[in-house]
Amino acid sequence: MNNQPGSGRRPVRVLQLLSMMYSGGPERWLVDLCPAGRSENLEMDIAVLYDIDGLFAKKARELGIHVFHCPGAGQPIRLIQNLRRLLREHGPYDAVHCHLHAFSGFAVLAARLEGIPARVVHSHNILKNASGSLARRFYIAGARALIHTFATAGFAPSAASAEDLFGPGWRNDPRWRTMPYGIDLTAFEDPIPESCSRAALGIPDDALVLGSVGRLTAEKNSEFLVDVLAAVIARAPNAHLLLVGEGPLRERLEENARQLGIGGRLLLVGTRSDVPALLRSVVDVFVFPSPPPPRGNEALPIAVIEAQAAGLPTVISDGLPAEAIILPDLVAQIRADSGAENWADFVMDRARLGNSQRRALDLMAQSEFNCVQNVRILAARYSPAA
Repeated sequence: MNNQPGSGRRPVRVLQLLSMMYSGGPERWLVDLCPAGRSENLEMDIAVLYDIDGLFAKKARELGIHVFHCPGAGQPIRLIQNLRRLLREHGPYDAVHCHLHAFSGFAVLAARLEGIPARVVHSHNILKNASGSLARRFYIAGARALIHTFATAGFAPSAASAEDLFGPGWRNDPRWRTMPYGIDLTAFEDPIPESCSRAALGIPDDALVLGSVGRLTAEKNSEFLVDVLAAVIARAPNAHLLLVGEGPLRERLEENARQLGIGGRLLLVGTRSDVPALLRSVVDVFVFPSPPPPRGNEALPIAVIEAQAAGLPTVISDGLPAEAIILPDLVAQIRADSGAENWADFVMDRARLGNSQRRALDLMAQSEFNCVQNVRILAARYSPAA
């Protein structure tokens, strides 16, 4: 494919479609992916179903990425109508890339009706679609049938998430493949701003800082992090916990920390776009206790990838797929339900390793976890000539 800038060919235009740009790993990944796509002559816009402008929508616009609203969440007919209208008004597009799990079936139908040649579906979760009410199973089966009929390609970050959306026989269909999330590695080499220092956050220089990134929800096992902090403080009295993310459990986490007498050691900094800088400058050990399905739904969390890119010793649960472990010598995996005391022991053991960012970055740059590699793979599926 000769679509490099200056080749004389027009850009390949792609519309990325997802629920919202408020917070979350796929949103962060797309904000890295869209600018990186320009190296392959890809011109990417974003459309969201909810009329909510979150942090990543703001950042996308700052990077010159168009973000449109396409109402229709949970309403298949409305989505089809609005998406067809958007494709006509802002097109022509060569590809539509859908990040709506099973609901993507209605989006690829709309794209097919508008004559879009490349219709890509992306699975980002493990939702165990076979469960639920009869109506729910009927809906999932219908949506999956639309995907199998009208999608020209499909991606998932892990084998489990591919099976969840494309079915147990996904490996037999050449349209479906796994592709791990690639991150922008330049963010791990840029100068660290003062706002991301321990001093700016009120953390002592000699503190042992645990860190985690993600929505504050039961699916992420967020409350358990406070228990782990308390157990670590019993071993390292200067320990702190930095949590990046928002969610419905925020107040409960704060109350739990107060009741345990460690309220001053818990820092909730909300959703932020400077996660790489925070990981590099503040955190000593990264902790991610998301449980396995059906309680959890992690396909392959970007936060765990970023922690490894930062060279951080990392403790994760057995709820994460094997694909999440890129640098085995940095990562320890433990049962999600093994108790805070055991988790604290693993944290203290990992803390002895120290940071090894330069080596981690060199290894990441050569892997598929580099955003540049993602762009090359996707460009081959987006191109009208593919």
